[in-house]
Formats: sequence, C-alpha cells, structure tokens
Amino acid sequence: MIKRGKFVFAVAAAFLVSGFVCACSARESSELLEGKKVISQMQFKLPLQEGFINTSPATAQTGFDSPESAVKGYLTGLRESNLKYMTDTFSENLDTDDIMRQYAILCGLGLDEGPVRLKNTAEVKAFVDNLESSIKAVDLNSVKLVGFVDPGDLDDAYTNQKHQENLIRIAKRYGGDKMVSCVAAIEVDGRKFFLIFDVIRKDGRWFNHQLGGIFANMSGMERKEVGTLSLETADEQILNQLVPDFSKNLLEAEAGHGAVGAADTNEETGGFDSSQMAVRKYVEYLAANEQDKMIGTFAVESYVDHFDFRNRLENTGAYIFMQQEFNFPSVTDFTRDLNIESRKNDIRLNLLEQYTALGVFSEIDTADLVQTEDLDVSFALSELPKRLNTSTIKILGYISPEKMSESYGSDDFQDIKLMRMKAYGADDIESIAAAFELNGVRYIICIDTMKYEDRWYIRELGGELYLLLGLDYRYAGILPADYLNNSDIDSLILPFS
Repeated sequence: MIKRGKFVFAVAAAFLVSGFVCACSARESSELLEGKKVISQMQFKLPLQEGFINTSPATAQTGFDSPESAVKGYLTGLRESNLKYMTDTFSENLDTDDIMRQYAILCGLGLDEGPVRLKNTAEVKAFVDNLESSIKAVDLNSVKLVGFVDPGDLDDAYTNQKHQENLIRIAKRYGGDKMVSCVAAIEVDGRKFFLIFDVIRKDGRWFNHQLGGIFANMSGMERKEVGTLSLETADEQILNQLVPDFSKNLLEAEAGHGAVGAADTNEETGGFDSSQMAVRKYVEYLAANEQDKMIGTFAVESYVDHFDFRNRLENTGAYIFMQQEFNFPSVTDFTRDLNIESRKNDIRLNLLEQYTALGVFSEIDTADLVQTEDLDVSFALSELPKRLNTSTIKILGYISPEKMSESYGSDDFQDIKLMRMKAYGADDIESIAAAFELNGVRYIICIDTMKYEDRWYIRELGGELYLLLGLDYRYAGILPADYLNNSDIDSLILPFS
C-alpha cells in the first residue's frame, strides 16, 4: 500500500534540507536513521548551554520570601498529597519524573535497582501486590520538616568564592539573579532523609529550581537519586550534630501565601459520540492551534483510571522503573495524580513529534526548537505551529483503516486488538486515518481512538495502524498522501459523519 522506497528517500531528503544530516553521500538506510534522531533524541530539558535564556512559562505561584520558604511550600504539598501545589513552587514547569523518583525513594520501594523479570502471572501478581501494599503503607501526611542544614557544613567547597560566582552565572542563565542550595532534614513514617534543592531568586522572589541539582552533584550523588539521601546508614554522631532534634515539625503555612489549593487534573473534555468525531475535532483544534483543546480530545483521567497495570506487566514480562507508561498503580490519590501527569507529558511529546514530522515533510527548519541540548517543550509547542502555518489546514475527511492496510482486518490483528483493549480497560479501540491539506500539500495522520462508557477519546497519534504500515512511531502518524500507492486517493477519502 505504501511506496516504501519513496517514503525512505523523501524523509531522508527532508532531514537533509532541514540541516539535521550533512553526509550527502550516505546510503538511504543510514539517512533515515539519522533523520529519526531528530525526533528520537527529543527529551525534556537538559542543563542549558552558556548564554541560553530559558523561556519556559512561569507556573502559577508568586514566589516565596526565602529559599527555605520555597522548600517548605514543596514539602507542604507533599504532605497534603497535592502534586499541583508541589509543582507550582517551581519557577518553571517541572518534569514530574523527578518527583516520581523522589517519591519511590521516600516510600522505600527499591524500584531503581534494575529490571524486574516477571516470568508468569503469579510473579506479576506478587510484584504488583507488594508494590501496591508498599505505596498504601506510606502516609504522606506524616511528612515532617525538622530543619535545614547549611550546605557548607556538609562540603567546604560550597562556600568557595568561585562556586558562589558560578551559582550566580547559572541563575542568570535561567532568568534569575541568585541561586542557592537548600538541604532539608525530613522524616516520613519514621524514616529520615536529607533532601537537596536548587532554589532560584527571580524579581526578588524565591522559587524551587530543581530537585537535587548542583550541590547533590558536588556531593557525588547520582542524578537518579534527585538529591534524596536516606539517613539510615549515615554516621549517627554526625547526624546528631547536624540535626539534634527530629521531634519538631516546621511545616507551617507561610504567612500571606495562602492555603494549599486543590489539585487540577481535569484535562479531558468528556469524550465524543464516535471515533470519527474525536479525530475530526482533534484536526479542527490542530488547525486553530488550540493545544489545550487538542489535549482535551485525548483520554487522560479515563485512561489512567481504567488502565490495567497488572495486565500490562503480564504482556511485557518485566518492570523497569521510569521506563513504564505508568510507573505506579493508581492506588492512592497521589499516584493517580502522578500517572495523570505522566499521561499529559506523553501527550505533549506526541504533539511535539507531530509538529516536528510536519516540519520535516514541509522542509521547514526547526533545529533551533527541537535540538537536544536545550529542548524546551512548552516553547517549541508554542512556536512550531507558527512556522508550519497550521491555520491553512483544510480537513478533507477520513480513510477507513482497512483501506490503508489489509492486515488491519486480519485475525492476528484482532487478537492484538483484544489484548490492547484489556490492557487499556477499554470497551473498544479503533484506528482512524484523517486526511487534510497543509499549505496546499495533502497529508494523512493515523490516530488510535478508544471507547470508555460510550464515549470516544484519542489514545495516541500514530498507533497500531501506523505500525501496520511499517512506519516509525516517532513520526506521530504523519505521512504525505502521495506516499500511498493509489493514484485515486480521492476515492478512499470519506466525509466525517
């Protein structure tokens, strides 16, 4: 159904035009691999290069009076199981992966010790039962902040003039004028920890900047530990000198800062009457560049609430922490909120892959927005539609999946479909291929949809149909219409009902 050779050549050529591949004499296969790096290397923001000014949107908070108050705000949100309040203590949108890593350490889950092989249903059941009981056993309301430790007492290098000057340079790089490290001594269900934070000052107000960060790195901690140090094995004498009293609790509401607000997790808009309607609305919102509404067409809360964590592990045969679609079963309000944030992050990256693929096929240079070293997802999502001129999108209709791939109706694929439905906890799933024009060029986007309680939602851009066509998922379901091996494409396109 697809002109495979033409597809490979055109993608590679588009990447060459975009400046991502410079070896003009490379073979087609290596060109495609190089081209894929543009999308596959996209990841959340890494440490920024000298001179780069971060443009992530500010969060809802107005800041704090002191670095310690910013840390107190974060820990107050943790105590109240309020993920939104925790993230709002940061000056920029925080990758919640760090919170997930910290949460796993605070709960003593021991998930970061490598892959867990699960050979059969019984092993999966035992693993999930243990994980769920361990999560339920931890009462976040028990979180106590007993005090702060001067980083200079832990490492003399912190007070070094060159290090302090470097902190100022880093603060300026992120739009602030000062940065400090805070070390908080806390207790959770009787377990004692040091938590390390980078805290930044912007316009006279303090915000959390990063969990762990610079001082944690100076102390030899691994990045995956996110500045969270268990004190169970620490030298008792040194600990008693630094924190002589673990009986007190400094977590009091900050004066003038207000009470902890309710978490805002209502992302999906209630679903649609049909899979066609869900896809049509998505493309309409794409044309209007209404990204909040685009995300609202996806199953978010419904997906998290119906997802069968145990079934997914049975299908994969292993659990690898921070490599799962969802790292925790949704057995508490906090793990549910973490899973909702994971789902939202996956959707945002899916949108970014879509825009980047359209840029590649349109031969529009997007290197400065999606290069790995300083990737800013929010900024890229705001700028890419402008370069693509998505307002020119004209919706043509849809193509039934059976017309796109003969394998879609096969018994083997139906077995796969049933397996997917069980993992997603869905009543039905269906792939739709929408056809549209952008800047006068026809495109097709393959989209997976799912049904919960008589309402249809989008699950993923790309998905099963795109994979059946033998195309790479990192292009988010996008392909130019003339790559279909059909001279009469109009005969395939049906109007949306």
